[in-house]
Amino acid sequence: MRTRTSRPLGLIAWPFRSPLTSPVWLVLRIYLASVWMQFGVAKIRGGWLRGDGLSALMEAVAQGHTPAPFPFYTGVAELLVETGMAGALSLLIPLAEVAIATAFLSGVLLVPAAVCAILINLNLILAGIASINFDGRIIAMQVLLLVAWRVAGYLGLGKRAWWRGWYHRHRGGPLAGAT
Repeated sequence: MRTRTSRPLGLIAWPFRSPLTSPVWLVLRIYLASVWMQFGVAKIRGGWLRGDGLSALMEAVAQGHTPAPFPFYTGVAELLVETGMAGALSLLIPLAEVAIATAFLSGVLLVPAAVCAILINLNLILAGIASINFDGRIIAMQVLLLVAWRVAGYLGLGKRAWWRGWYHRHRGGPLAGAT
């Protein structure tokens, strides 16, 4: 006979696995979406899509005018400036920020959006452009979303959204009668 043992990690894992916590994750997703949307829209309004809004900033990083915490990152910035990638990044970064905001808001593709968001934040911190105080907290929130990937998109349009199961149970879709 198998005896039930107490699982001390069960209480810690509950917020990351229970659909009952999905309203908390929805609030976090909406907050992160608003932050990323503000970043992306500000860059689009600032002309990043029409011009090269990143070249001067990358040159400042390459010349060591920013407080980059690691010296190797100035070499990365030099490489990006020399290869002309600053123009391509001027287009990609605002569009990626708006796409991340849209994914967080809708609950679709949360994991790839959170990974991309973390990578963008880390690059900004490594370049010495961003503050560890603000961006570190944003990274921590995005890591929490990654850990809660099972239920973070439950209140949204994602694959595991609540309305899909309801629709298929009540309209006779492919999941009708499935438990």
